[in-house]
Amino acid sequence: MNLSKKFYRPDEVAALLALSRRTIYRMIHDGRLQAVKWGSGPWRIPQEALTATLGGGHGG
Repeated sequence: MNLSKKFYRPDEVAALLALSRRTIYRMIHDGRLQAVKWGSGPWRIPQEALTATLGGGHGG
């Protein structure tokens, strides 16, 4: 899997992890997946957080 972007949208992460978008948002809200939100814009998941999740680590 090539993780070349610095930030991913929740729908991209859902596709990479074979999960629903709802599950990704749930993971963000309960702290299992680190994400950032700029202003009223959409959530973005840093590459480091995605790598930690894929590797079984803790992203924060």
